[in-house]
Amino acid sequence: MPPRAVQSRSLDVQRRILDAAVEVMLEHGYSGASTLQIQERAGVSRGRLLHHFPSRDVLLIAAAHHLARARVGELPSEHTWPTDPGERIDAVVDTMAGTFTQSYFWVATELWVAARTHPSLRDALLEGERDIARAVRVAMDGFFGPELAARDGYDDLREVIFTSLRGMALTKAFDPRDEPTVRHVERLKRIARAILL
Repeated sequence: MPPRAVQSRSLDVQRRILDAAVEVMLEHGYSGASTLQIQERAGVSRGRLLHHFPSRDVLLIAAAHHLARARVGELPSEHTWPTDPGERIDAVVDTMAGTFTQSYFWVATELWVAARTHPSLRDALLEGERDIARAVRVAMDGFFGPELAARDGYDDLREVIFTSLRGMALTKAFDPRDEPTVRHVERLKRIARAILL
């Protein structure tokens, strides 16, 4: 088999394993996600799984980052935003709120909670999570556009929107009602308009 075909096949196997790990973690959480379940879901041998990912934590962290890269890549870079500044603010807040309903958020949350008492997991997660946060900030700057992003108070507002939506999304773990989230998103829009307009 030509080297390029071998490399392509290897990447395909890695992707299958990572996708399977995401699915298993979503269904069973961090503590319930076993390498055996992931191996079976991906349809690979134990040896192949260990060849790509030598430990469970390495695999689960790689799965979370795989999903995060997909999440950042799916952010609407070519989106046509409203030209009216107020409407644009509303559209950006709605878009960001939507990102916290995706699979990545729940997989990452499982790892964040486990990392609280698992120092090696925390250390392994930290750099990747910082990279993802930087990418999200850059994307948000693009969503708001150069005019709004240059306003006084924008940097602080961006951080408040990001962290506030993340905190609000966590409540969905035990309170599945949509109404509190809708109220919170509308509140963030009013705050953003008050600061940026």
